[in-house]
Amino acid sequence: MTRAIAALSLLIFASAAAPASAEIRALLVGVSEYRYLDADLRGPANDVGLMARALMARGAKASGITVLAAPSARLPEGVTNAGEPTRAAILGGLAELAARSDGETQAVFYFSGHGTQMPDLNGDEQGGFDEIFLPADAKGWNGAIGTVENAIVDDEMTAPLQAILDTGASVVAMLDACYSETGFRALPDSAAAPVARYIAPSLLAMPSDLSEGETAAPAAPPLVGDFVFLYAAQQNQRAFEYPLGDPADPANWYGDFTRAVAMALESGAALTWADLLQQAMAEMNANAPATQTPDAEGPLLERAVLGQTEPRAPVIRTAGDRLQAGALQGVRQGAIYEIFASSDGPALAEARVTALEATSARMQATGALPPRGFARLKSPGQPQPVRLAGPIVADSADYGPLQQEIARLRAARAPDGVVWTEGPADYTLVLTDGALALAGRDGIVDGAGPGSAPRAMAPDGLLDLLERAVRVFQVRSATQQVSAGRTGLTLSGFGPTYGLTHVPVTGGGAGCDSGTVQAEQPVSKTVTVRHCDQLWLEIKNPSRTARDVTVLYIDADNRISAIWPEAGLSNRVGFDETVEAGLLIQNPAPQRHGLEEIIVLTVPARDNAPRTVLTALADPAPTRAIPANTPGAAAWLLQATLPDAATRNLSLPGALTPLEVTRFSIRLVPD
Repeated sequence: MTRAIAALSLLIFASAAAPASAEIRALLVGVSEYRYLDADLRGPANDVGLMARALMARGAKASGITVLAAPSARLPEGVTNAGEPTRAAILGGLAELAARSDGETQAVFYFSGHGTQMPDLNGDEQGGFDEIFLPADAKGWNGAIGTVENAIVDDEMTAPLQAILDTGASVVAMLDACYSETGFRALPDSAAAPVARYIAPSLLAMPSDLSEGETAAPAAPPLVGDFVFLYAAQQNQRAFEYPLGDPADPANWYGDFTRAVAMALESGAALTWADLLQQAMAEMNANAPATQTPDAEGPLLERAVLGQTEPRAPVIRTAGDRLQAGALQGVRQGAIYEIFASSDGPALAEARVTALEATSARMQATGALPPRGFARLKSPGQPQPVRLAGPIVADSADYGPLQQEIARLRAARAPDGVVWTEGPADYTLVLTDGALALAGRDGIVDGAGPGSAPRAMAPDGLLDLLERAVRVFQVRSATQQVSAGRTGLTLSGFGPTYGLTHVPVTGGGAGCDSGTVQAEQPVSKTVTVRHCDQLWLEIKNPSRTARDVTVLYIDADNRISAIWPEAGLSNRVGFDETVEAGLLIQNPAPQRHGLEEIIVLTVPARDNAPRTVLTALADPAPTRAIPANTPGAAAWLLQATLPDAATRNLSLPGALTPLEVTRFSIRLVPD
């Protein structure tokens, strides 16, 4: 399976990480308005400004960033909008980027807009299709030239990117578009419904295949050099844009992938590109699961993001009672910040966020606020309730009993932690195929494949289904709020490392009590598994600070299991120690697909203090005793995941202590 750039048949070789002092030069493309296609988007014009600010937070200069976007794009001061993102302008911008690059350059190419597929021109695509980008002047299929007029085919990107690499520069490409249709069932459109960044080939009058004479173009050679490519979704998924706030305001729409990547960049964390991808995935799934799963490839995948090897505390500026950061930077309603007049001065006041917008927030303070100042997070915001909508009836089956139970729960405002809504929702109830299924915020039923959406087959199972969804929502959201990614992770060698190994097993039977064990396979942050496969998580601690480690597993039915520590065993991992936790994959329905997740929670151990064990997060009990002396972030996390947490303001005992959160995405597929 190939990608949007001809880069899978890579020549992988060792290369030195780019120095932290290297100059960042970027070409940011956002295609919102199409001249000839009825396919306008709202997000790309906002995405380019968001990405420009994120790169500047990582050290880029405004003068080193060029934008191609609609005039409505709102950009940071000093960043130039060079004009409409046409085919010629994009290719010309890449040529200019090559001309201004050298061995000290970190070149960034970013594209936000529509993608699609066309029949393979040269036979290099295993799936029989080339992926293409659609610039602002893209038209329909032109048989005379055998392509979509003014589109940019993936193979065409190889030469201009190789020209940049030939200067000795490193290349980072981030692509917030999707290239393939899916058979997934989407919910009816509404003003706030997410929009997929994909145009079906049929809308471009594209043929299903090409004649023999039209397939003679030479295949693009593989790229050679230091590069990494980040994709918004897997090749069989769609990438979406969503509104943050009033959907009627075009300024509130952003690509979900772009928003999450920008947030990870602006966090100041010292990350590898693989870390950044995982942070982005966690943010996209923080409130409710997204069925688009980001992907990445390239020799720089395990190297430092833009050369940064030390964490940088993010600087949030204030203007009176306004915080110059909002939902796009991870600010949450109810969060408490310490306010300073200077970055190295004493705290003057504490302020709570009372009103939240996309890029700013209003605060209420305990004391006088300086006209201009700085803010530092002291306590995360209050948990948000799960927004639940529906039901939507998808077929003509009899759903009377299920609809009556839904009406009863609505009237009772149940379960705890849920707000029933007619507007944008985290989950939507869909009555389909004789059952009730939960569609995620992207409005897709069974987005990970047939049977992947959690279901209730009868009314007496609905409350349990919703309570499990609320609990998983709270765990994902709360762990993201207190994760160390907000203040800085350390690169491998400076803190715990987590390695996942996949052991495929064939012919294991219903109980997995037999079968043939295949060769083990080290995997990255995403792995595809089948019934009876084994996963082994190895935790190493090379630092001189001991760590208390808890491992949770979230399955496709929204059940949370505590994988490690086992009852009675210590979860403390000392200096130079290695521990291993194993789990067996069991698929209750042989043909079912699903999205599952491993969450590793790591707390620095304190001298002479009890161990911090967070296995209680897997406990659905409505009350939870929090042990005395539990570190601040861990104590807040235990409170924030209680069923009624969304209705309470939570206290943070002590300082915002570090809590490292590492996630692995598991894709469950049929045998």
